[in-house]
Amino acid sequence: MIHYLYHAFFLTCGLLFFCQTGRADLIENKYHSSYSISHSYVAADSIEIRGKVTDSAGMAIAGVVVTEKGTSNSGLTDQNGEFKIAADPNGILVAIKSGFKNKEVHVNNQKLVEVTLSSGKAEAETETTTDSVPQQPDSAKVTVAPDSTGTVKPNITDSSVVKQDSSSKIVSGTQASVSGIVNGPKGPLPGVTVTIVGTNQATNTDESGKFQIAAGPKNKIKFSSIGYRSLTQTVGNRKDIRVVLSSETNVLDSVQVVAVGYGTMNRATLPSAVSSIGANEIKDEVLPSITQAIQGKAGGVQVTQKSGSPGGGISIRVRGTTSINASSDPLYVVDGIPVNSTTNFTGGSTFDFGGGTQGINVLSSINPSDVQSIEILKDAASSSIYGSRAANGVVLITTKKGVAGQSEFNFNMYEGFSQVPRERYYDLMNTEQYQDYMKDYYKILQEKDPNATIPDQIFSNSNVNTDWQDAIFRNAGTRSYELSARGGSEKTQYYTSVGYMKQGGVLLGSDFNRLSGRINLNHQHNDKLRFSTAINLTRAVNKRVQEENSKEGATKSGIFSPPNLTVYDASGNFAYDQVRLTRENPVAMLTLPTNEAETFRVLANVGAEYNIIPELLLKTSFGTDISFIDETFFMPPVGLRSYASQGGIGARRNTRDQLWINETTLTYDKVFGDHALNALAGFSVQESRLEFVHGQRSNFPNNDIPYITAGGVVTGANSYPEEWAIASGFARATYIYKDKYILNANVRSDGSSRFGADNRWAIFPSFAGAWRLSEEEFLKDSKILNDLKLRASWGITGNQNIGNYASRSLYSGNSNYLGMAGFIPNVLGDRDLKWETTRQWNVGIDAGFLNNRISLLADYYYKKTSDLLIGLPILTSSGYINIFTNSGDIENKGFEFELTTKNLVGEFKWTTSLNMTFNRNKVLALPEGLNEMRGGVGDLNRAIVGQPLGVFYGWQANGVNPQTGMIDYLGQDGSAVSPTDYKDQRMIGDPNPSFFGGITNNFAYKNFDLSIQGQFTYGNDIFNYNLASGLEGFNPSSNQFVDFVDRWRAPGDITDVPRPAPGDLSNGAVSSRFVEDGSFFRLRNITLGYTLPATVAEKIKMKKLRWYFTVQNAYVFTKYRGYDPEVSSSHGGANTGLIYGYDYGSYPQPRIFTTGINMTF
Repeated sequence: MIHYLYHAFFLTCGLLFFCQTGRADLIENKYHSSYSISHSYVAADSIEIRGKVTDSAGMAIAGVVVTEKGTSNSGLTDQNGEFKIAADPNGILVAIKSGFKNKEVHVNNQKLVEVTLSSGKAEAETETTTDSVPQQPDSAKVTVAPDSTGTVKPNITDSSVVKQDSSSKIVSGTQASVSGIVNGPKGPLPGVTVTIVGTNQATNTDESGKFQIAAGPKNKIKFSSIGYRSLTQTVGNRKDIRVVLSSETNVLDSVQVVAVGYGTMNRATLPSAVSSIGANEIKDEVLPSITQAIQGKAGGVQVTQKSGSPGGGISIRVRGTTSINASSDPLYVVDGIPVNSTTNFTGGSTFDFGGGTQGINVLSSINPSDVQSIEILKDAASSSIYGSRAANGVVLITTKKGVAGQSEFNFNMYEGFSQVPRERYYDLMNTEQYQDYMKDYYKILQEKDPNATIPDQIFSNSNVNTDWQDAIFRNAGTRSYELSARGGSEKTQYYTSVGYMKQGGVLLGSDFNRLSGRINLNHQHNDKLRFSTAINLTRAVNKRVQEENSKEGATKSGIFSPPNLTVYDASGNFAYDQVRLTRENPVAMLTLPTNEAETFRVLANVGAEYNIIPELLLKTSFGTDISFIDETFFMPPVGLRSYASQGGIGARRNTRDQLWINETTLTYDKVFGDHALNALAGFSVQESRLEFVHGQRSNFPNNDIPYITAGGVVTGANSYPEEWAIASGFARATYIYKDKYILNANVRSDGSSRFGADNRWAIFPSFAGAWRLSEEEFLKDSKILNDLKLRASWGITGNQNIGNYASRSLYSGNSNYLGMAGFIPNVLGDRDLKWETTRQWNVGIDAGFLNNRISLLADYYYKKTSDLLIGLPILTSSGYINIFTNSGDIENKGFEFELTTKNLVGEFKWTTSLNMTFNRNKVLALPEGLNEMRGGVGDLNRAIVGQPLGVFYGWQANGVNPQTGMIDYLGQDGSAVSPTDYKDQRMIGDPNPSFFGGITNNFAYKNFDLSIQGQFTYGNDIFNYNLASGLEGFNPSSNQFVDFVDRWRAPGDITDVPRPAPGDLSNGAVSSRFVEDGSFFRLRNITLGYTLPATVAEKIKMKKLRWYFTVQNAYVFTKYRGYDPEVSSSHGGANTGLIYGYDYGSYPQPRIFTTGINMTF
């Protein structure tokens, strides 16, 4: 690491020396650029006004601030004196220019305004007040000149009538000339409006950010500029005032400005496909993890909650799955740091003792309330700046920053509870139905084996009727408390927060709590040098349970426990199934074990920026992501039969995951006339080290001492370090002409330690272009179409999400030979191993209609991933098990759109946001010699050339045979077959949806607000393994679904439910019988809020007080019979990219009710 910092230091010094000794006479940069905000929010019913400002001699005046009175909307005249502004059709425009008299003019639905300013001293400027003016033609000319009394008289041509007010305001008190400089985050700010509060006196800063104005000691000066937060200061005895305006990008507006990696761009001139989610869109949601904020809100982005467990994992796919063995997860970047979203190991031990948990969602350590915006970079043009890690898209998370001005405190709290929706319960037989079914079961068994006996348990306790789902589920409390503060001076701004959240799990024994703290600091040392710091500390504790389980998971086989058994026996101990001896008591399985993960995480980033010249910015940063994970596992010796013979099992694992990154960029940002150029170059060096220590023992004396020191027999001990590094150089250039024509190019060169010595470096380029047709003359005056932009892009990105040593030959330790520990060959290395490569092109359109009351973003894309990173088995005679190589192709193509409409804009407001994605996935090629690749339990999922990735393969069920009562199966040729030969399997389902998306409706009336969010998926299949367990009729004591009430009982019966089949697994074979339609529409979030009127809030010393009530997962409309149609199983072993779309007893997603308050001081 040190040698990289050494090179970074000298490169930085060299850049500084070169730039400081370069040309000093470069033209000053204008105040706006394509990488800063250049527009403000305007009312939904505003109109676009164009005009020109001239002096009394008819000469154009540049640099005139034209603002809409009473709002922050403003514009600046160009070199031709022309301006453009969106304003209320009944509003008032004010023209301000140092050395000229201010001027006001009513809009009156005018779309073209010509303004003449009269010269005069700034300190003698007066304010013109006018009453309403009759509606004018589309073109009106206004001149302003003082009369003999000093009153400004506006004259409007075309027979306009103006009523004048002779009153005017002037600056009072002893005045003196006050000068100063206004800076922004990147240096001096031209065009800032400098106003004496309470008067009409104003000026604006020049190209160097300098201003001069007459003011008295008691006067207050207000500094305002579009894209920046206004700042007001009292003059006092100062003659020189220097201020720093905080960019509005600290509160990024998801419609106007988007983060694009190493900078921001205006949405209007963005040539690539980026989805944005702002803080306002998530501030009223109850979000345990920030990844849940993306669900149903971005086109092309499918978010699947892997589990309903607190702190459980999330699967995010950006424009489809692209790999079979490598991860298809996107890259996550938090405040410039590429972070680890999961903790994975190439080797080592796991805690999967007979069951599955969904692991640790590392991103759950980020408090969602600290997040200001989320951007998803979807096409190659936007994501290729991250090169080798961008094939699956990039998720940029920007946290809140401080702002100059008075401190603001915010306190938010909520309390609530969660439950499994009763309508989602499986419908199992009661005791009466169960014992009737068992009569048939044992009758058939004794017909096959006359010596078979019926266990006493089967027909005992007929008055007991235990609902095991009620026994394992609970109503669980959830609560959250958060306190944040933001503010600062003109030089230093801060944002800090502390939060605590506890979410109880609806399965006994599970919960998640998080304690987090954050501080973000920005400091302006001088006009050129700025520093920033962002630090996030989190402690999270996740109590997990065995959910998906091949043995005795509570939501898998546990719910099929006999209903005539009680949870506890007469002595108060757990009762057990005495017929199936391997079955655990489901309540015992949830409450007796310990499976806990405690995570302490530090996310920190420090940076410095230096304006070498106004156009040239040097920026360097150093970031770290450090996680310490302490996992404890204990299966007690008493109460769990599966572990009694071993005397219980205890294990402990400590994991340390450390990441360091240093990045330095040089940005040139220049506007000259109609041309704007932004160019960036930089380098990045990142290192990561992961290490764990694992110990495991058995033979514990009792349940009361869970520490591994109490175990009498050492059954495992391991320590395993892993390291990887990546070095990169990158560049980007964006050229904009007349805000109409946009060209963009990116290139990144990455070198990764994960690949073979001969293929460690690769280059990832991209190109994009856009044409804003709405800026062309033939569309400028359209009353219907306000904005129209066509986009196109092409690029190459990579994927390196494989094991850290996949290119090297590996040995496996802990092998015994003649009583001696040793190593054996495991993985054969490949020096030619290289990146998965994704080539993608994209065409899109951005459009706005009816004064932007309707806005649309739509894209069609094509992605082809080549040189798949695939692990292939090899002959055991080689001494190795498998080898990683590059082979195979997958394509994803589709259409996506995001549509926003402002349906009502009056006192009652109603807006709708809808997004939909239609993605098609197909396997184009597999490694030579392979016809298919398999994954999942029972080899359910397949990769077959010409078919979608992950399709289900099994036997085709053909109903119940009326004569035998057993399920009939059809072979590929339509003939009857037995479900034993894999050659007879066929495709029985496809887990890939035809389309998915989300819809949000927001309503507001006076102080009330209502938000209703929906999420949907259509056309995907789910293989329901619980359905197989509940309809197989095989087990001698298991309860079954209530379907068996209508089972086959005698030859000739016509039914779709077979008879019991003791000793015969054929009815439960992997078949189309258990494939269900996974389509659903979920009412994901309903929130009702009430905000106290501001006048009332002020009386109790508050700025804002809001109460809200929220229901999450309010209802799911679906035909699926499982707990929830949103499933993403973690079982299946190899070829993880194939494994999705089946339910192996997943943790149910709860319905959550919460109520809370938000207070701002």
